[in-house]
Amino acid sequence: MATGGLAKATFAVRAPDPRTRSVWLTQLVLAASVVIINLLVLILQPAVFVRWNYGVGVALVLVITLAALAIPWSRLPAIWVLAVPFADAIAIALMAATTDLRFGYLWVFPVMWVGMHFGVIALAALLATVGVALLVETVMDPGAESALRVIIVLLSLTFIGITSHLALRRTRSLRRLLGRQAKRLTVTAQRRSGQERRTAEILNGIDTGIARLGDDGRVLAVNDAYSRLYGLDPRDPLLPARSVEYTGMRGMPVPLAERPFTRAQRGETFTDASVWLFTPEGEWRTLSITAKRLGTDGEEGSGILLVVHDVTAITYAQRERERLTAVASHELKHPLTVMIGNAELALEVDDLTPRTRGRFEAILHASERMLEMTNSMLSASRKDLSGRDDFDDIDLRSIVLDSVASFRPTARANDVELEVDASEPLPVTADGFRLRQVIDNIVSNAIKYTPPAGRVRIVGHADGDTMTITVADTGIGIPSADLPHVMTPYFRSTQARETATGTGLGLGITREIVTAHGGTLTIESEEGAGTTVTVSLPRGAHTAPAERPV
Repeated sequence: MATGGLAKATFAVRAPDPRTRSVWLTQLVLAASVVIINLLVLILQPAVFVRWNYGVGVALVLVITLAALAIPWSRLPAIWVLAVPFADAIAIALMAATTDLRFGYLWVFPVMWVGMHFGVIALAALLATVGVALLVETVMDPGAESALRVIIVLLSLTFIGITSHLALRRTRSLRRLLGRQAKRLTVTAQRRSGQERRTAEILNGIDTGIARLGDDGRVLAVNDAYSRLYGLDPRDPLLPARSVEYTGMRGMPVPLAERPFTRAQRGETFTDASVWLFTPEGEWRTLSITAKRLGTDGEEGSGILLVVHDVTAITYAQRERERLTAVASHELKHPLTVMIGNAELALEVDDLTPRTRGRFEAILHASERMLEMTNSMLSASRKDLSGRDDFDDIDLRSIVLDSVASFRPTARANDVELEVDASEPLPVTADGFRLRQVIDNIVSNAIKYTPPAGRVRIVGHADGDTMTITVADTGIGIPSADLPHVMTPYFRSTQARETATGTGLGLGITREIVTAHGGTLTIESEEGAGTTVTVSLPRGAHTAPAERPV
């Protein structure tokens, strides 16, 4: 309710619709032309206004213009718009009749209007209207020139109308074509946007940090994992990182020129560059960073992809493994020493039977080897099992025969047949203690996972400068899905865990020893049919590998 003052009226002004706007513009152009012409006529030849038909024609154009501006064309059928150009044609006919100024050229306006916005029938009807007006004028003023004028004007207007109609059709076809192309481009843009969004979701869903750099070193994109590791602002990843890279835990910061990101900006490619990262949360993270060049992709160039793996868990696991190895070696020393001492005391008794003495000697030898193995566990772990410094020219066949002899009682107890075929010498330059560990691990596994009434066959042969030991069993085998992982530390397949106890370290240690001697270890297995392990060693001198970087 108003409490005082004058009420203010509110008027809503709406923009005209396309049809109304077209009618207004077309009619206003004609009206403006007529007004300008009449101003010139009033100045140069005012006597024309004396003729009634001329004045009526001019007035009719103005009335038609006012009506065109006032009529709500959007509420009327489109066909009603034809009334305007037809009325204009009649008004122009009145202006052009019985005058020497020949205002008939103004028919161009309604003819083009109808030709551009209506069909051929409407255009023919308008031309017929103009023709009737010209015929009436010819009857009023007969003569050869009048008839010729009718023909020329009608032909000219017909060409203009047809040209306008064809131009409009081409324009409409082009507009429809552009509309379809625009829809296709929109769909393509939406599809590409969706693909980019899905790609971003995938990249942001993985734990590996990824950064893409352009050829000029600009950062094109980073995923969430990279932003979290380096403490980047998600709203502006170009801001400086809050995490700091170090050469080692609590070491020195990595120089700016040597940082992996800076190297990638220079266009360098590298693999497994290791750095320690101190995060804003006060945590130390170990990173393995790889930079590789991308293929050329249109205008974006090749660029560099920086892949950052957080290997902190693996690093700590390796350190924990070394710690456990040290603890185990320390804890095993005492019981082994007790076993050796008691075995030696027992062997000092003179009235032992040969069989009993042989068993005590077997216990003594096994305990001594195990004690030596225990003492070397810590150093072997730190050196990545690169072997001892003592490499001699040895016969691998004697190591195989000794190992098989020590396992024969176990094989008989498990009802497993143990066969050996090693008739020729197998000379190698190696660490005999480590190779005995290799053979023991392989033969032990073969017996352990072979059911009763099974068979284990060990074959040794020389092929030029390569010495090969093959251990084949008829045991439980290894599933194909587990075969690539059997040498991974602490890995044991489900069937292996159900069959026998173990730690899952034997094959991994065995492979590292064989690799340290320059050899190869391969495993072929079929689940339920058995496993074949092949060890190949070179005859030549051993070259110790470089220590693995932490």
